[in-house]
Amino acid sequence: MYKRKSIFYLLVILCIFLFIGGCTTADDQNQPKTDEQAVDIVVTDDFGNQVKLDHYPERIVSLVPSNTEILFALGLGEKVVGVTTYCDYPEEAKDKPKIGDLTGNVEEIVALEPDLVLAKGILNDDAVNKLRKLDIPVLCLDPESIEGVYRAIELIAQATGTNDKGEEIIGEMKKKIDSVEKKVAKIPAEERLRVFIEVGSDPLYTAGKDTFVHELVTLAGGINIADELSGYQIYSSEAVVKNNPDVILSADSYYVDIKQEIKKRAGWEEINAVQEGKVIYELDTNLLNRPGPRSALALELIAKALYPEIFQD
Repeated sequence: MYKRKSIFYLLVILCIFLFIGGCTTADDQNQPKTDEQAVDIVVTDDFGNQVKLDHYPERIVSLVPSNTEILFALGLGEKVVGVTTYCDYPEEAKDKPKIGDLTGNVEEIVALEPDLVLAKGILNDDAVNKLRKLDIPVLCLDPESIEGVYRAIELIAQATGTNDKGEEIIGEMKKKIDSVEKKVAKIPAEERLRVFIEVGSDPLYTAGKDTFVHELVTLAGGINIADELSGYQIYSSEAVVKNNPDVILSADSYYVDIKQEIKKRAGWEEINAVQEGKVIYELDTNLLNRPGPRSALALELIAKALYPEIFQD
């Protein structure tokens, strides 16, 4: 009789342990995956390359400032272990270890033991090829439009498990851009300002179609006088005088004193933009040249500089 009771109690205890174990397993399955747990991520970058990750990256290196800004906007600053010497926004980026200029020093990158490197197209081509041969995952992004910026944010968010934050950033950008577009839509075609975009002074360079700054100017209600060109092209000083823009937007003012430069150029004193004082040089050059989370702000600032009267609020 004693043996039967003992066996009965043992069976009851065994059933309890099995029940608890089953509940624990079920609870574990319902828990969200952490960075340390295995995940299955496949991201196709802007060049058609598949980047496969089996965990969310903990050590990320960025080879261009725009990607660095996206990482910090996504709340991944603590996971950024290396940036370029040009990565100066946000302020915290300045304190990160440097891996050289925009070409990237492969030895210094490898020494940081990254589990993901974010690059930009042809600009980082040599470093990207070497890193991939070392089996270091590299995600190449090449945004040259607002839609391209959205895609870059989405891809980085997907690779890092920050999809919700990525959607939030894109939503805020779209809201601001939509607000600007609605205001400039009221400007009649014949009243829209003709703009010369200067992106280099020696020799003189401008931005034509298929460039990020061209899209910003167009969305802001401006008309690019060099819109017959594609990409970044040399543009003669004489052509600027002939086309007589209403506004000169200097996207190179970080390196050049545009006011002093203009004084040296023959015939420019006759240009409408110069006579009316519509030479825009005070905008943050980085805002105009970095396709990232602050692009909507760049658009808003350009629109306000072109048409201050409709942005008084």
